[in-house]
Amino acid sequence: MKSHIISLLSEYAAESGDNTDQFFHNAMELIRAEAIEKGIQFDGYFRAKWELEAENVMTFDSEYFEDPYKRNLYVYLSALVNQDIYEMLEYIWPFVNDEDLDENIIHREIYLLKEKDVKF
Repeated sequence: MKSHIISLLSEYAAESGDNTDQFFHNAMELIRAEAIEKGIQFDGYFRAKWELEAENVMTFDSEYFEDPYKRNLYVYLSALVNQDIYEMLEYIWPFVNDEDLDENIIHREIYLLKEKDVKF
């Protein structure tokens, strides 16, 4: 499964050309979907909220699910607890940043998002 995702990420990179913002957005969406598929949760993020939304009428708006900061926080935290997610993030990171990914960088990105008051 992971090799299939890496292939898709490679296609995204090729199709995006110099548009690193679009590549990063598409790649992070794909990685988020994989983390959700794996059942990774933090403070009930995503799966529990999605299931709640399916059972109740409009408990919160769609912007919750489209917030790229929350998405990124979820992906970064997922990368710290799941090797496959980490490797996917590690693969895309050099395409959009001038550095190789490591855990310190992930912790930095989490810190920066929390400084912006991003939370689930």
